[in-house]
Amino acid sequence: MDITRVLIKPLLTEKTYAMNSNEVKQYAFLVNPKASKHEIANAFAALYEFKPLKVNTQIRKPAKTRTMSYHPGFTKLEKIAYITLPPGKDISVGSEPVETNTKKTEQTAKAKEKGQLKEVKKPEAKPETKVEAKAKAETKKVEKPNK
Repeated sequence: MDITRVLIKPLLTEKTYAMNSNEVKQYAFLVNPKASKHEIANAFAALYEFKPLKVNTQIRKPAKTRTMSYHPGFTKLEKIAYITLPPGKDISVGSEPVETNTKKTEQTAKAKEKGQLKEVKKPEAKPETKVEAKAKAETKKVEKPNK
């Protein structure tokens, strides 16, 4: 299996935040259901540049969901990997605040000051509703003279 398709995304829940705050750090990831523990460990090592201490997996089987028809729907089958890090190691997984890209905003502000960027204003034409279109058509009608 391709290493880039093994780890899908980190699982960020209250339980996983509690696991991160312990002395032994554990992180949860949604993984490909066909991936083995060895493949998960190798993908983690390729992504974070160190081997995990232990990998535990859990399979969440599809559960029935209510639908408005006779046949029930089902949730997706998910495989979760709980990865234990070696002592003294830590990773950042979505817990950091998202940084805004200030370089681009500064560049656009400088370009506006120099006059390199032009603002384009679109005409404010509102789409006509059916009632307005009928009223317009009635005003345009010309009465025919009687013969």
